[in-house]
Amino acid sequence: MELSNQSQKAGDNSTQMQATTIVNNYIANNGIDETRARLICKEEFEVARKELTHEAQELALDRVNKLEDRLMPKMQQYDESYKIFADPSFQIALKKAQLVAAASERENDYDMLAELLLHRAQEGHDRWKRLGITKAIEIVDQISDEAVVAITVVYAFDKYFSTSTKLGDALMTLNSFYEKLLAGSELPIGDKWLEHLDLLSVIRLGIRNINGFKKIKDLIPLIFANHLITGIQKDSEEYKAIIEEFVKNQLPINCFVQHSLKSDYIVMDLPDNLDDCLITMKIGLGQQVQIKLDESKKELLSKTRSMINKPDSGNIELRNSLVDKWNSYPTLKKIGIWWDAIPCHFTITPVGQAIANSYIHGKDSSLPLIY
Repeated sequence: MELSNQSQKAGDNSTQMQATTIVNNYIANNGIDETRARLICKEEFEVARKELTHEAQELALDRVNKLEDRLMPKMQQYDESYKIFADPSFQIALKKAQLVAAASERENDYDMLAELLLHRAQEGHDRWKRLGITKAIEIVDQISDEAVVAITVVYAFDKYFSTSTKLGDALMTLNSFYEKLLAGSELPIGDKWLEHLDLLSVIRLGIRNINGFKKIKDLIPLIFANHLITGIQKDSEEYKAIIEEFVKNQLPINCFVQHSLKSDYIVMDLPDNLDDCLITMKIGLGQQVQIKLDESKKELLSKTRSMINKPDSGNIELRNSLVDKWNSYPTLKKIGIWWDAIPCHFTITPVGQAIANSYIHGKDSSLPLIY
């Protein structure tokens, strides 16, 4: 539900007033800079701090300050006006994060809380996302580092893919991505971590011994289905005839590339939409010009691609070769072994999505949020 799509019906002699207008006017009239935003942080924690003993106050304040120092650069980059700090609901979320930070000795928790508060500002217009983020803030200190990494890996497996058309580059990108997520952590084994996350409403466990995740050998061919294709043999007369036809029709032959899984075969590397293709042609004196494909050239490219890049997902030899390529990357192999050992299926709740997104974005802020 989008909170900005507000509508009201006014009775006779009544005046309509939108809550967003009031808040925005309040912000515009008062103005918030970093100094004021930091003061709001301190004001929010001051009430809670008084409930602690004198001995605990100093340590709690030190931890909350660590959260604040991590939060401010993120918020400044998101919105230099810091206007979200004037939002009562954000202040409540901030106070919850401060209480969790005060109770935690883990540095990673301060990072996670700061990231969740940033997401709360970015996604606050959506009630469902806001609920998941708020609940995630409340339980950050109750989840082990290993469980955070595990739930993030499962979430990312279905959400993040490499855009490279070259299998080697795609696998290398994914290996680096998951290496960054693991950051030296061990992935949890057994089922206690799952029961714990279910108890915290981070996941919903499926029925044991009935439902389970697909095994990695069956998942990888689904992820890289575009590489499970027949191709054409390099030295075949058929391939030579295709090259001749391309040269005759002034089509470049650099779209023919090595098959990623069959060393003596060729495939075509083309965008899905041939309307995006441009041909670079020489026009003399070292000058080049790019032109769009005419319909006859697009038809020839499409016909040849359909013949060469014919789907072959049922080919056991290709599937096994693909899995072997996956396992040649240490981190991907490690994740595959762990994945196959997950004892039962589960779904990730909005709380778990918030945890995973905050962890991923904390590791690489250039990646988009995927709620």
